[in-house]
Amino acid sequence: MDPRFAAYSPNPAERHAPVTAVVAEAVEDDVPTLAVMQARARGGSAGEWADRIHRALRSERSRSLVITAKVSGEAVGYANVAFLPEHAVDGAPAGYYLTGVTVDPDWRRRGIARLLTLRRMEWVWKSGSAVWCFISARNRASLDLHREVGFDRVAFGASFQGVEFAGGEGWLLRADPPRP
Repeated sequence: MDPRFAAYSPNPAERHAPVTAVVAEAVEDDVPTLAVMQARARGGSAGEWADRIHRALRSERSRSLVITAKVSGEAVGYANVAFLPEHAVDGAPAGYYLTGVTVDPDWRRRGIARLLTLRRMEWVWKSGSAVWCFISARNRASLDLHREVGFDRVAFGASFQGVEFAGGEGWLLRADPPRP
């Protein structure tokens, strides 16, 4: 396994013991577990989340990737990336966006989100494209993670790609592919 993809804990006082997870593209059989995980982490019903995850897997309107992180065969997190067109209202540029990451609450603070983020970035970079994301300015943990893996703030605003932010401020971030 590439050492950059081993889950790790940069601040041991705040994190649990690191784990090694296997990351792979999600398949239809993963949906029920991922839907329950999403409902547990974010609220709503597992049925509603299953519908959303199925749509992301089928990705009829854009190029996307849904991946899972598994420890000993158990799904502990998942994430997606999708190509989004330029947004007509808020002006967010077209490109590949990290559109969500969820880690089961029992598995947080072990480097799983970082692992999923790095894998999505590498997938986008194979096309030579920059990776984009937008985050609420109030989400310190996510801002720190994205800064640590190479994202830079491009803009801030009340919304990006039509997503409005709690407190009225979100950050638009970009990470360019590594130079050869």
